[in-house]
Amino acid sequence: MTSEAKVWFVGAGPGAADLLTLRAARVIAEADIVIWAASLVHADVLAHARPGAEIVDSSQLPIEGVLPLYQRAAEQGLTVARIHSGDPALWGAVQEQLDLCRALGVTVEIVPGVSSFTAVAAIVGRELTVPEIAQSVILTRLEGGKTPMPPGERVRDFARHGTTMALFLSAARSGQVQAELLTGGYPSDTPAVVAYQATWPDELVLRCTVGTLEATVKQHKLWKHTLFLVGPALAAEGTRSHLYHPGHFHTFRRAEPAARAELRRQASARTGETATP
Repeated sequence: MTSEAKVWFVGAGPGAADLLTLRAARVIAEADIVIWAASLVHADVLAHARPGAEIVDSSQLPIEGVLPLYQRAAEQGLTVARIHSGDPALWGAVQEQLDLCRALGVTVEIVPGVSSFTAVAAIVGRELTVPEIAQSVILTRLEGGKTPMPPGERVRDFARHGTTMALFLSAARSGQVQAELLTGGYPSDTPAVVAYQATWPDELVLRCTVGTLEATVKQHKLWKHTLFLVGPALAAEGTRSHLYHPGHFHTFRRAEPAARAELRRQASARTGETATP
């Protein structure tokens, strides 16, 4: 009996092979066919593939070149591990492949991966959601690229929120990125990070500001595989989360009365309301 065919879409993380999840490593090790893009995924991840597995480099293939592999998997009951850089949910061209596999009657499953924006935050040692500074993270890219942006999804519009923003796939037009961020309302001295090939051996991570972002990118001749982080959280300090405050309570912990009263006074001072005893 032919075993059930299955295609796994595996997040390889930002680059370093030891940032694969345990599940990702197991799936790659069990696959009959491993598809990876040499232009985006570090070759070290292939160390998890079993001897005898068919390894296919998809970097020069359109989706029509990968489709026959999915068809063969369906016919022969094979398991395929399709490795994507970062997390497949972000700019991975995964949805169209999911649709094709389902049309072939192939079971599909996704293994999430570490995204480059969280890897860069770890490298620079910053939290992206700092209390009272930024509680949202916007993931986007510059409009006008190869894939059209939907109406209303412009960098300058997102910049008006003033929160943390991660910009992918935009380094080749760093001047336009900088102009959009400034037009949207980020002050020129807003902290920024420029990260090339994060977690790869040739990683380059630079701190700058929104006002010096273009010059930083051009000085180092970066135009691809580069991520931008911007926002005040990248330099914020002196704030405190309520989660671990002694005045905060939840199912597993009671609040200390005096600390709880202090939190209420602080909240009242921000809103201008009178604190409730």
